[in-house]
Amino acid sequence: MTIITFLGWLGAGFLTICSLPQGIKVVRDGTSRGLSRAFIWLWFLGELLTFIYICVGNFSWPLFANYATNLTLSVILLKYYYFPIVHYEKAEQNSKKS
Repeated sequence: MTIITFLGWLGAGFLTICSLPQGIKVVRDGTSRGLSRAFIWLWFLGELLTFIYICVGNFSWPLFANYATNLTLSVILLKYYYFPIVHYEKAEQNSKKS
């Protein structure tokens, strides 16, 4: 493994890990209404288009792993934004308790 490949895996790992706390919070709260709709859609579209680019054009395993994970998490955020399990007010109360 070259140093560049290692740095690619390391960077992809950090980017994947940084989105996990938000995904876990959204699942626990049952809603993602605390996030901007524009943010969620722009993140989803950015992940989707870059994922397509990686799969069709310049394939790289570190980038594939990163974008596949983040694409999955952005879909979860969209799902909970439009189909929340709990009402937004209840999620705010839960967040204040923890």
